[in-house]
Amino acid sequence: MNVLIVYATKYGFTEKCVKALANKLYGKVNIINIQQEVIKDISSYNTIIIGGPIYAGRLPKKLRRFLVDNTQILLDKKIGLFVACSMSGENALKQLNDVFPNELCNKAVVKEGFGGEINKDKVSLFYRLIVKMVSKADNSATTRNNGIISENINRFAGIINNCK
Repeated sequence: MNVLIVYATKYGFTEKCVKALANKLYGKVNIINIQQEVIKDISSYNTIIIGGPIYAGRLPKKLRRFLVDNTQILLDKKIGLFVACSMSGENALKQLNDVFPNELCNKAVVKEGFGGEINKDKVSLFYRLIVKMVSKADNSATTRNNGIISENINRFAGIINNCK
C-alpha cells in the first residue's frame, strides 16, 4: 500500500496525531505538511489521508486550497478524512462533515475526529474561552492521551489497512 497523509497544523497537535497514525499504517507512508511543503503529484498514491485542525469553523486555507485543486483526483482514490478538534464522537464528525466538501465526505472510506489540545502558551485568551465553551457542550465520553483519542486513531488505521 502506498499512502499519502496531507495535513495542516497550527500549533503542532495535528502533527502529533499524524505521526501516531503513520506508525500504525502498513506499507510506504509519506507525510506532507501542506503549510510547509508543496505537493507536486498525488496520482501515484492509492490511498490519501487528509486532515487538519478546525479554527473558526474552517480548515486552514492551504488545506482547503489542496482539496479544491485536487478534488477530481481524490475522487478516484481511497481517501480517509480526519479533524483535530476539541469535540469527539458525533460532534467531531459533524464538524468534519461541515468543513470537508460533500463529495469527499461521501467518498471517504473512513472519517474520524482525533481529539484536540490547547497549548495555553500559544493561543489567545479569547480562543481559550471559545474552546472551553465548545468543550462543555461535548458530552461524549472519551479517553485521551495528551488530547489524542488513541482509540479513534487505531480504528482509523485499521480501516485503512484493511481496504483493498
